[in-house]
Amino acid sequence: MDDKNIVALLWQRSEQALQLLAKRFGALLYRLAMNILGDRRDAEETVSDTYLALWNTIPPARPDPLSTFAFKICRNTALNRLRSQTAQKRS
Repeated sequence: MDDKNIVALLWQRSEQALQLLAKRFGALLYRLAMNILGDRRDAEETVSDTYLALWNTIPPARPDPLSTFAFKICRNTALNRLRSQTAQKRS
């Protein structure tokens, strides 16, 4: 299934869209988060947060390259998690 169909399913609030997202981009999103964070559990949580952010932002927005939009959200989520873990009070 292509990106436009996945975006259309997300627009309709179909949970099948999340399954298709996981099937199509899940491994790449996980690898991106793992490269930034270096921890398996944090990477899995980041990917889950990415799916939630996509679910919440797609209805007002219609990203044309869905992959770029998803990778940007995943990267920003992972970087925010890394910043909070390495804050001066935490380390």
